[in-house]
Amino acid sequence: AAKDVVLAEKPVISDDSNQLDSTLLDELLANIATLSSVYHKPPDAFVTRAKTATQKTEDDDYPDGNETRYSETLSNAANGGASPPSSSSVPHAAARQPAPAPAAPAPAAVPDLLSDLIGLDNNQIVPADQPATSSGPPLPILLPAGSGQGLQISAQLVRQDGQIFYSLLFENNTQITLDGFMIQFNKNSFGLAAAGPLQVPPLAPGASARTLLPMVLFQNTSTGPPNTLLQVAVKNSQQPVWYFNDKILLHVFFTEDGRMERTSFLETWRSLPDSNEVLKEFPGIMVTSAEATLDRLAASNMFFIAKRKHANQDVFYFSAKIPRGIPFLIELTTIIGNPGVKCAIKTPNPEMAPLFFEAIETLLKA
Repeated sequence: AAKDVVLAEKPVISDDSNQLDSTLLDELLANIATLSSVYHKPPDAFVTRAKTATQKTEDDDYPDGNETRYSETLSNAANGGASPPSSSSVPHAAARQPAPAPAAPAPAAVPDLLSDLIGLDNNQIVPADQPATSSGPPLPILLPAGSGQGLQISAQLVRQDGQIFYSLLFENNTQITLDGFMIQFNKNSFGLAAAGPLQVPPLAPGASARTLLPMVLFQNTSTGPPNTLLQVAVKNSQQPVWYFNDKILLHVFFTEDGRMERTSFLETWRSLPDSNEVLKEFPGIMVTSAEATLDRLAASNMFFIAKRKHANQDVFYFSAKIPRGIPFLIELTTIIGNPGVKCAIKTPNPEMAPLFFEAIETLLKA
């Protein structure tokens, strides 16, 4: 039986690439590592409602070095839907009323990214109810009209009622009606993904629409050190896929259950090793009003614990928590009305410290 297998007549190995049409061959070469090169068919022969924006080579990388590629079949996404130091006597912590959350700065433009047919697990996408709408503060422009052939997209992650949303504003500056909007997020440090399909009404020329897209966490997580990069792909039925970068600010993930009692705060601070304490100074930031600052931080679920005097400085203590129960114990030291803020944090995950400092700097500057 083995002889029959090993010594069986074998087909002649030949190269049939010269039998392919030169135009088809060029298109297949441009789609190496996709199903197109496996089936020897162009993508539009078996993928519906997909348009290629720009062909890239295999050498093109994402800005974060992640080899995972966007899926250009965004129709799949549409069909699936997508948690101190010892101190002297301190006054009791006072409850703070929320203030409007600040807007995140607009990120830098992102180059076109190589498309692929693989990389999205639609089985993990959660269906959503009817889309919510918002008429909140202005959003950062992430895709200018000049880069989107007349389509302008502004967006920002927001937290409302304990839920994370992606607030988007679409503005149609073209001469045609745009419809069939779809969205997809690349793998990221927090596994952010759409909790449902993007629902935007048809946009007539000159029209605009704003929507809140519910988001889920830990569905689309990337490897490597935590970072704030959020890569987004958006398309519609009339235009190619548009890619842009957004910036994740950690305070969007601060949960409503992050308040700690003073005794628990002290015990947790002392229980964490000194290696888990990270310090950063912000010499250019000035706190002009303690009350306004405490209210602003409370609006982002940074809960005031206590305050004490150290020489002529005011020392404030806060607690916060991000999903999966990761606490942040915060000490802010400053002289009210003078430039300079020193921030020390202790957390079981000190690798998150750079992201926290970026968030606290944004909140203090607001």
